[in-house]
Amino acid sequence: MLGETTTDVGGSATRSTRSASHPLRWSLRGAVLLCAVLQACSDAPSPASTTANAPGEWRTYGGTLLRQFFNPNETAIDKTNVAKLVPLWRFRTGAVITSSPIVAHVDFPGEPGVQTVFVSSWDGNLYALRADDGSMVWSFRFKTHPGASFPQASSPAVADVDGRRVLFVGSGMTVYAIDAASGAEVWEFDAGTGCTTCDFLTERNEILSSPAVHDGQVYFGMDINDFGTGKGGFYSVDARNGFLRWYFDLESGATCRPRRDDRVRRYDGYHSAAELGLPEDFFATRPGCDHDRTPTACGNVWSSAAIDVERRLLYTASSNCDTDDDPATVEPPPPMPPYDEAIFALTLDGEPAWRWRPREIDNDDLAIGGVPNLFTAEIVGEARDVVGIGCKDGSYYVLDRDGANELTGRVEPYWQTKVVPGGDIGGIIASAAVGEGKVLFSTAIGLDIESPQKPAAWGLDASRGTVLWSNAEPPPSFGPTSAVPGVVFMGSISGSLFAYDSDTGAILARLPTGGPLSSPAVVAAGRLFIGTGTGARGGSPAEVAFQSSLIPSPITAFCVAGSVGCPESGSCDDGNACTRDARSSDGACSNETLADGTPCSLGAFDGECRGSVCILADLLCDDQNQCTTDVSGLDGCRYEAVPDGTRCVVRDDPGECREGSCVKS
Repeated sequence: MLGETTTDVGGSATRSTRSASHPLRWSLRGAVLLCAVLQACSDAPSPASTTANAPGEWRTYGGTLLRQFFNPNETAIDKTNVAKLVPLWRFRTGAVITSSPIVAHVDFPGEPGVQTVFVSSWDGNLYALRADDGSMVWSFRFKTHPGASFPQASSPAVADVDGRRVLFVGSGMTVYAIDAASGAEVWEFDAGTGCTTCDFLTERNEILSSPAVHDGQVYFGMDINDFGTGKGGFYSVDARNGFLRWYFDLESGATCRPRRDDRVRRYDGYHSAAELGLPEDFFATRPGCDHDRTPTACGNVWSSAAIDVERRLLYTASSNCDTDDDPATVEPPPPMPPYDEAIFALTLDGEPAWRWRPREIDNDDLAIGGVPNLFTAEIVGEARDVVGIGCKDGSYYVLDRDGANELTGRVEPYWQTKVVPGGDIGGIIASAAVGEGKVLFSTAIGLDIESPQKPAAWGLDASRGTVLWSNAEPPPSFGPTSAVPGVVFMGSISGSLFAYDSDTGAILARLPTGGPLSSPAVVAAGRLFIGTGTGARGGSPAEVAFQSSLIPSPITAFCVAGSVGCPESGSCDDGNACTRDARSSDGACSNETLADGTPCSLGAFDGECRGSVCILADLLCDDQNQCTTDVSGLDGCRYEAVPDGTRCVVRDDPGECREGSCVKS
């Protein structure tokens, strides 16, 4: 229910928001909305969907539920002026941003129809920013989850629920519904126990999947980062109240369906009923919930779902599943369980429709993590509705949306094109863009970080799979591709966003972003928005990836120089809260360092300037981990592992610290 504080089966508690006026800021804590506001007590379906965008919007990951990452209606940015893009504003947060910016119009009090950018940062906050100038309207603080390796990788989705605009987003193991106008929590659902102190060695459940919202349901996947015990799965929860509709178990192919009066707010495929706050007889008495609960470390879903509304089918993909014949391990014997490392389709009611995968055994981590693209291609003279997806094996695959290849009668691709050898950190890791008859994507490093596979930028014919162009100049990328007519945008590990001619692959522009990119570029109404940064949490806090994830990083807006509302030379904002940015009469920028002690802020956090750096309160650095010492310094947060053997507690059991994580004794 909206803002409820009572506990349901697997219940939740309200969170807090921080709001900012323009330009003043204040705190808004515990904003509670009544159940009657959204009629959340009703069991009737809620008309929530992210199937279409109004002009100037990009309301869900990939643009629409087709997940094409292509804006066909963009006319303000094209190949003739993309080289004139200049920074309009930067909003710096307390850590990296790897999620996609989401753009929607919102009616704020006294400010109707404001074009707003929503983005999650690994500093633990979701931000609502005015698209015109980057000023913060509100921020929402997620609860902590030290076991999540990619804590805020999920991108928001905006949908209208009973006449009110609502955001749906994952963080750690939790999916939240948040009122778009106020930033107040509506509900939360835990894909696991909801533990806020569980570290990497005790519970790694996490939601990287970006929610798909349609016809009153929110669809998303869960994974455990392919490490240790546990397993992932796929969920549908009610968009109005956050109660579980169904859960699909990839290892057994079963669909668990709670009773309507169960009000389940916590569930996964391997924890006990007691750990999930469920009735003791829940698994035995609810349809499909008696599935095998062996924690096989498979079933990982970090892909998001694409939805074919007319077919009432959703399409998603699962990550790799290591197998062996050793009975002492939790790994299943070969072949992999039926829905692992597969692209598969489910009905919107959770019934399996079909599945396909490139191989039956894979211990080389050639996973599928990108989002399926739904499009229409002319194949052997006929227009066919297809689903395409890239894989870490370096191939892009295209199958019929109904499963069976209409030319052969078997569930197999119409075409598949291998562009690079691939590998566990290579191939097509991120999502492709599809538009104007082309499939456009970048490739990642491969097997050796010192010798990345090239070319890393590709354009294929969407009907035949033939290579239209490639470009070996740019470095590899882990970020999704996006496109507008004539132009395709691909990130890079070098810190530049590349704009290519989508017809030829020629580089049209390089846009500096200040760091490596995992966020996709989003183009709406003549503005381009992108987040900066990459990394990984979990494991030892001394790891480079962990430390990289802590770097304060911005979301940047670009605009075409000289266009309405866009300065000819762009903004002088250097992204540093401790400089005074100005432009002189001759057009030159100056960035004067503010005096030590001057109040400053990074995202939702206040601090003071010291040595031209904004130093934040230590609270920002609290990772809720008993086995790390948290340090706030000039370079942001650091987490130093306490000595191995230090005593700690795993839930209620005694433990000891090992490489920065608490392990049961």
